[in-house]
Amino acid sequence: MRRHCLKQTIRVIAGLITGLLFAITVIPLNAQPLGSGAEVPAVSATTKAESHPFYDVTEEITLSGPVTNIVHGPSTGLIPGSHILLVTGAGTIDASLGKWGLHGKNAPTIANGEQVTVRGVMKTIRNKEIFFVRTMVVGGQTYTIRNRHGVPVSPQSRERGEKTVQKGVSL
Repeated sequence: MRRHCLKQTIRVIAGLITGLLFAITVIPLNAQPLGSGAEVPAVSATTKAESHPFYDVTEEITLSGPVTNIVHGPSTGLIPGSHILLVTGAGTIDASLGKWGLHGKNAPTIANGEQVTVRGVMKTIRNKEIFFVRTMVVGGQTYTIRNRHGVPVSPQSRERGEKTVQKGVSL
């Protein structure tokens, strides 16, 4: 009798865990409740394929100027990842290069005072303007920091991309 009760309890717990895992995979992590004045944006099928909730390639701008500071790792007041502080006509811009922006075999090497051109999207995070860099031109060389969806490109991906370009293969 006791053994039967234990098997039933284990089945109930396994069922609850399975249901929880299913709910976690089905409900998006950035889901927000409706009804508090929030509007559901209308998204067409073509727009959805070309944009990301965080990084929208249609909002990209290009900035250029000298680098005043380079941050290779975690720093107080900045979001995680590498950053460069860039002086532009609009003032000093915090340009986020992501986790792998300055790391790896084919990573850019930047010096203070060096002229840099960056292309990306400006976002407000924790009441601070941050420029999320997608591509960067340093010394005539173009580096891909994020893909067109805003996802940081790893050093391994950069290396594979470089090999593909050398072979003359296009994707």
